Amino acid sequence: MLESISDELLKPDMRAVLSRTHLGYDLHSFLLPVLEAISNGMHGIGARFKDSAAEHGKIEIHFIHPADPLRFRVTIADNGVGLTDDNYKSFRTPFSGYKLKENGRGFGRFIAFKVYSSISYQSRYHFFSFEKLRSFKFDIVNDNEITFVEGEPDFLGPGLRVEYRQPLTNWHDLIRGLRPDHVADEIGSHFLPYFLYKWLPKITIQFDDAPPQDITEHFKSVFVESDSGEIECEIDGKNEKLEYSVTRIPKTRTFTSHCLLLSAADRIVGAPRDLTNKLGQPFFIDEKGEKYIVIAVVRGPAFETRLNDARTGINLPPKSVENIVSAISEVIERAEVSQIEKIKDEQSSNLGDALRENPILRLGLRGRTVTEYVAAKPNNWSAEEFVSDLAIERFRASGDLSKAISLAAGDPENYGEKLSEIVGKIDAAKKEALAEYVIHRKNIIELLEVARKFKSDGKREPEDVIHELVFRRFSDSVNTEYFSHNLWLIDDALAFLPYVSSDRTLHGGRRKPGDKVADLIFFEDSMILGDNDGTTINIIEFKKPSRDDHRFGHEKLDPVLQVINTLEQATDRGGISKTDGSHITFTGVIRRFAFIIADHTPSMVSVLRKHDFKNDWSPKIFFRFRDHEEIFIQAIGYETLIENAKKRNQAFFGVLLGE
Repeated sequence: MLESISDELLKPDMRAVLSRTHLGYDLHSFLLPVLEAISNGMHGIGARFKDSAAEHGKIEIHFIHPADPLRFRVTIADNGVGLTDDNYKSFRTPFSGYKLKENGRGFGRFIAFKVYSSISYQSRYHFFSFEKLRSFKFDIVNDNEITFVEGEPDFLGPGLRVEYRQPLTNWHDLIRGLRPDHVADEIGSHFLPYFLYKWLPKITIQFDDAPPQDITEHFKSVFVESDSGEIECEIDGKNEKLEYSVTRIPKTRTFTSHCLLLSAADRIVGAPRDLTNKLGQPFFIDEKGEKYIVIAVVRGPAFETRLNDARTGINLPPKSVENIVSAISEVIERAEVSQIEKIKDEQSSNLGDALRENPILRLGLRGRTVTEYVAAKPNNWSAEEFVSDLAIERFRASGDLSKAISLAAGDPENYGEKLSEIVGKIDAAKKEALAEYVIHRKNIIELLEVARKFKSDGKREPEDVIHELVFRRFSDSVNTEYFSHNLWLIDDALAFLPYVSSDRTLHGGRRKPGDKVADLIFFEDSMILGDNDGTTINIIEFKKPSRDDHRFGHEKLDPVLQVINTLEQATDRGGISKTDGSHITFTGVIRRFAFIIADHTPSMVSVLRKHDFKNDWSPKIFFRFRDHEEIFIQAIGYETLIENAKKRNQAFFGVLLGE
């Protein structure tokens, strides 16, 4: 017959638990023991005064010898029920069920040992008609964690006083800079939910002998609920209902931007989530010109069950947090309509300026007005982000139009009807964009003509001026967008190559002895363009207009030799370093092209003839395919460059300008 045997669980090793609990080294973490004591005091006050707790409850916080870590101590005293037998039993029980009923964890008092090494409690409480005392030192390092001490508390009536002494050395620097207003802000923000939708006793803070500051009264006038309601969010596969409260407060040191705060156990948990990116600005400005921010506090049962034991964080999937941020931002946008309208007006104005410079991007609007387009985009977008998005939309719009034309061509019976529909899509805004872009091209051609003429001193402009007009020197396409250059002057196809390097070394650093720096090098990655047989390199070499000192075989005076040397360095090196630090690699079969932009003076023609260049299909363009290097080179004069650019745009100039 088996004998009945029983046993009991051992209590948790709180020192081990505490060692695995992380605190940051900031003011909020330093004040966590104080915040925990305030919270416990509020529970005691609520138990004693019930519905009149806000009227009769008091919590006094006193910092003694602030700025002196060796003598520093802080006391938190309340007039609640005190450490009754039930409360004391809960105190002695880590992770107690009593605390769980209060949405707590029964672990907060242990956090104090991450900040202080000496902690004591003094309490008066009623047992039926008797007043009883309970005072002790608390230290989890000792085998007997609780050591009772004699002597009466120096306060009358029921209540509890906690005293923290001997801060750990890693907090000393923070203590030296402790300020009453910073402490008040931390306490006020931590208990913000109580100001918005619950009650608070009178909480005062005092530094040494300075007059106590009533922070409850102060923050009551600051944290006023302006909106409340419910949102739904999926958390771990389940739709959860969450309540929110919103308040508008002046911009402060603690609250510098719109934010979302998560609340559990009626306290703020974790760091604020910045809403600047969603709302478009870190703060708003009211009709008096004063800055204010919007704070949203979100709470719900789903947060309570996911609150960690140290109450420093809520275990939520990142996607859920993102969804909460989006939902709350929409709530705020509806309440702050006038502010959002100001943001959208500014965005529309900035985009309008960008479109005047880059009119072809209007195609990306797809028939929408700028206002309609901007309204559907994020509030924090800058003009650059709108331009990038419109560039993609323009590409898609062009593709859609091409598909529509192809479909119309394949349906002879309904061709006329479908063609009329397609033409109708090319609206006035797109025609206006095309007109502006045509005028832009005409102006650039005129600038190029001026740049190649004589200066007032009878000398020619250096090739640098023309180079800058075509593509900014010492840069590449990483930091130069499509509409910031005029590569179409040489060949429209060049403007769309994925990478351009202008007047830069192949290694991306400062020029070293022996480095050949090509005026322009274009790299086309075949994988991007869908051509699987290799990579294309286009090299362009500018020479001063009317220059007539070229010499065959001379490294500095022979443009053809310069192109060949550049090609050899590029292929030998195997690639080029971009301005963002990344690398373009040459792989597979390489197709090689080059342009020499130089007037066909006698010395230039002589060099080209000796390199066996021909001009039989156009007297103004010399060309040759060099078998050994497998490169096709064209030599074009500035007059021809301008003439060809005009021809490619003449149809547009004729229709628009009557030329």
